[in-house]
Amino acid sequence: MTKSHTWAITGHDLEGGQVASASQPPSGDPVGDSTERFAFELRALRNSAGDPTYRQMAERTGQSSSALADAAKGGKLPPLEVALAYAEAFDGDRTEWERRWRAAKAEAGPAPKPRRRWLVVATAGAVGLALVVVAAVLVSRLAHEPPPSDAADHPPRFFADDDAFNQRHARPHLSPDSARMVADLLALGRAELYSGTAGPPVYRATSSTPTYEVTPRKHVEKWGPNPFEGVGFPWDASWQEPPRERQWTVVITSDGQSVECWRTEVRDSRPSCEWGAVSDTRGSSVSVKGQATGSGLSRLAGVITRADWKAGRIDHALSFGTPDNNGRYVFPAVGSDGPEQGRWREGQFIWLDRAYDIDADTSLRPYERMVAKALQEYGAFNVKNAGQFNFTSEYGSKPPGTGGDAYASLTHIKFAKYLRVGTIAPAS
Repeated sequence: MTKSHTWAITGHDLEGGQVASASQPPSGDPVGDSTERFAFELRALRNSAGDPTYRQMAERTGQSSSALADAAKGGKLPPLEVALAYAEAFDGDRTEWERRWRAAKAEAGPAPKPRRRWLVVATAGAVGLALVVVAAVLVSRLAHEPPPSDAADHPPRFFADDDAFNQRHARPHLSPDSARMVADLLALGRAELYSGTAGPPVYRATSSTPTYEVTPRKHVEKWGPNPFEGVGFPWDASWQEPPRERQWTVVITSDGQSVECWRTEVRDSRPSCEWGAVSDTRGSSVSVKGQATGSGLSRLAGVITRADWKAGRIDHALSFGTPDNNGRYVFPAVGSDGPEQGRWREGQFIWLDRAYDIDADTSLRPYERMVAKALQEYGAFNVKNAGQFNFTSEYGSKPPGTGGDAYASLTHIKFAKYLRVGTIAPAS
């Protein structure tokens, strides 16, 4: 979901200096190490919005103006939460900016180790390091563990069998501009699979899970009536509050409703959301109330589940986003959050041509093979604006062959040659 901010430029920055004009390039140079490049990208983002003051940015994000200013200075990588808040001030995609931050951190490498002065200090340091390593391993394992509410196996499919995401579309209509659209999509960078800690948390409630009345914290008047009115929001006190960088949390009620919460907060064991939607996992992938994607489709539509990876097969269509969406849409979408320009319409369909022999391609990793087969059998739908071409699996999932990478590449799939773009018609 994309929001638009109109900045009121005051002419002076927080530190008292003159604000650069919107046409003036950001200071600094994109060359250098990863931390300098990341800072340059943040400055460029602010510049593209006309250089609002850091005080204005702080009012929108909840971060201090000094922390936001330090984030764009370079020299060191800012804390993840500060970097994401900086990008969020300009409606940047949090998932994409987290990916950039982690890539910059990985490239920068670990901080230099201090010299050992005394044997006692060295011994104590070794013991401490061992404890840190053990803690890091435990944290890494816990980060990829499924939410505690999901101890039992669950069906790999959401929504009714006749839903567009659960049907094979044997005769999609090929767009006359398919090749150009594929080139545009892949020009964004490498295609990725979001998994592990990168996907949305999905909790499954039982009939005994406590429920709460939830009113969205923001945007009710702008985005419509309260989607949670008359809907009990289940939340178990043992569930862990999702980290802020996970924008969406989904709770599936005992009767099959999907309560989809944007920016979950838990205070005194009570949940709240800034906005969200309610869908019915037993019916259509179109949200019943509210909006969780620009297309009006459920946040669960196209998500790869842990049950999919466990079964070794993805038995449904996938979903993806593109930053090149326009304001139009096609089936199965019921809306669009794209601007008026762009080649893509939300709801558009992509698939891998059957001329691609997946079984004969020995370069594919296990998870890439599963994704490729899903794209060939079921395809994928454009459901939202996004900064990166990607497919998503739920939080805590472990796709086979990823090595625990939250942002696993899909470079071995022959996208450029075999990917097609088009539309499908509603079932008659």
